[in-house]
Amino acid sequence: MLNRIAGITWRRPKVVLLLVTLFAITAGAVGHDVEHHLKAAGFTDSASESERATVVLRDALGYDATPGIVALVRAKDGGELHVDDPAVRAEVARLSDRLAAVEHVGRVVDPLADPRGARGIAADGRSLVISAHLSAQDIEDVGGAAATEAKETVRSDLLDVGFAGFAPGFDEVNDQTRKDLTAAELIAFPALTVLLLLVFRGVVAALIPLLIGVLSILGAFLFLRIMSGVVDTSLFALNIATALSLGLAVDYALLLISRYREEVDRHGHGEMAHRAMVVHAGRGVVFSGATVAAAMAALVVMPQRFLYSVGAAGAAVGLLAAVIAILVVPALVALLGPRLDALSLRRGPSVAAQSGGWYRLARGVMRRPVLVAVVSAGALLAAAAPIGGALLTGPSAEAVPPGQPSFEPGQYLAAEYPRDVTEAITVTVRGSATDADLAAMRGEISGLAGIASAGPFVRASPEVAFATVGARDAALAGRAQDAVRAIRDLPPPTGAQTLVSGNTARFVDQKESLVANAPIVAAIIIAGTTLLLFLLTGSVVLPIKTLLMNALTLSATFGILVLGFQHGWLSWALDYPGPDAVEVTSLVFLFAVTFALATDYAVLVLARIKEQHEAGASNEDAVAIGIGRTGRIISAAAVMIAVVFLAFAVSPVFFMKQIAVGMAIGVIIDTTIVRALLVPALMRLFGEWNWWAPRPLQRIQRRIGFGEV
Repeated sequence: MLNRIAGITWRRPKVVLLLVTLFAITAGAVGHDVEHHLKAAGFTDSASESERATVVLRDALGYDATPGIVALVRAKDGGELHVDDPAVRAEVARLSDRLAAVEHVGRVVDPLADPRGARGIAADGRSLVISAHLSAQDIEDVGGAAATEAKETVRSDLLDVGFAGFAPGFDEVNDQTRKDLTAAELIAFPALTVLLLLVFRGVVAALIPLLIGVLSILGAFLFLRIMSGVVDTSLFALNIATALSLGLAVDYALLLISRYREEVDRHGHGEMAHRAMVVHAGRGVVFSGATVAAAMAALVVMPQRFLYSVGAAGAAVGLLAAVIAILVVPALVALLGPRLDALSLRRGPSVAAQSGGWYRLARGVMRRPVLVAVVSAGALLAAAAPIGGALLTGPSAEAVPPGQPSFEPGQYLAAEYPRDVTEAITVTVRGSATDADLAAMRGEISGLAGIASAGPFVRASPEVAFATVGARDAALAGRAQDAVRAIRDLPPPTGAQTLVSGNTARFVDQKESLVANAPIVAAIIIAGTTLLLFLLTGSVVLPIKTLLMNALTLSATFGILVLGFQHGWLSWALDYPGPDAVEVTSLVFLFAVTFALATDYAVLVLARIKEQHEAGASNEDAVAIGIGRTGRIISAAAVMIAVVFLAFAVSPVFFMKQIAVGMAIGVIIDTTIVRALLVPALMRLFGEWNWWAPRPLQRIQRRIGFGEV
């Protein structure tokens, strides 16, 4: 296959580039407005108890029992709100009517007109809240549209009106995410351009990775646009696809161009150097793209929209970046020839040159393999230690960055109002429960630890009743979660079923869903990675070692995240506005991405080591030469992909900041401690056993493995 690609890109480079250009134009035309077809993050599992409870109540009531939008009404001067003033009462009634007219709003509670809304008047008389209950199930997405309309149309010249609640918060986070994508691109592209100029020493060569990145991004836009027409797709997949496209484009362009320069030093510009680049470096690119795709695709089995969307997008980007690079870079090289190095900035060794420093480091490590392996692994395990005390968090009012319109009202509501006004726990009883049964259950709930108040059960239908419960602590606090679990543990009335919903219950269910599905994701990633590495190397030992080293990289990355965000070690550097905890969904995402990128670098190194070993070099010589010839490339690629990821850390959305920093940390750890120290140390310790596989598997690998043909 690669020989054929080498032949086509050498003989017909203009045709190849024309076809790629047509693809790019089509992708841009179809996918240019992709963000308008994507939905909000999507952190919930539709099969969870909290989501089923929401469906039951929505079907019975026509709306969600928990308010999705809360309008905070205060006097213009910040003083006392005179609720007995006829003008104020009339204005509150008008605002309530206007809020009720907003699309997707099923019910509005005016605390001045509805006795059940009495708790919506502040004890100090300075404010009141108008609660809007949404009629849609997907509060994370449809609620955003309702919140936008409410903020635009529910206004007052007499009173100060602010908005908070789950829907406005999510809406603002989504809008911020769209802005962050543009801001990250404005940072990443110039920074990458400068770094590429330093690495390649020439303008022409430096532009090629950026071109590959742009083409990959356009392809990702096309994929997401098509995907959004088939299944609900998360907006956050757009950010991840952009970052991965740029990062992998740099990796693959660096690998191909550096190999071409190396072959030119041996054979001069011509078809021989071109073919060697495609066949040898191309194999690493193809396997790298496949391993990234396999790791990311594992997330598709997750029920959360956020995770399956970024999984599908990441898999598509892995394949797109590899295919585009293996076609475009050789075609451009064939057209440019010696002009590839035109517009050189300065003389000196380029990234293509073998690094004597990396070669000597590998030799030095292999002289003391036990010491280096023990110290390196010990350092990574020490970095991983904080995982044991990790506090997890999820979507809540704390996700809203300071400066957003709902931030201040949300802070005010949390300080001045009972929890059940904005962060209620809703208990639904479905079945043949009597009024006495419901009253008894209310008493039991009121007596539970962590419960501040429990309202009476209200009949939504003959078979469905619900009660609103207030916790003593914030929605995602540990005691609030314990209270939800305690309510669920209460025996339901005879012939009835109890279902608990609300943001606290949603978070409890989210964690349980992630734990339940994580083994499947891990098994898919491990199986896919092991198979691909075996087909590449013909060894069963190297894939197992790679998995163990990836596990160390992941553990250390997660541990540093806990130190950086939960314990505040990075708060000063990152202007971190979020909770002192780690977002739980981010950990699953980071597991897949970091694993994919760590395997990516493993493939690039092992492919070169295997090439040397097959050429007759001893195990130690193959390792030293392979690391010497890839060390400069991989370290340069790691710095640049870390820059791309860190560009997204400018986001004030706390979990986007955690994801960006986590990906950058994982890349740096893997390309320094793991690739520079652990790989040569373990390769030396295992010796020729590195290449061992049972004879039947050896025959299978020779038959179906990916050779240089």
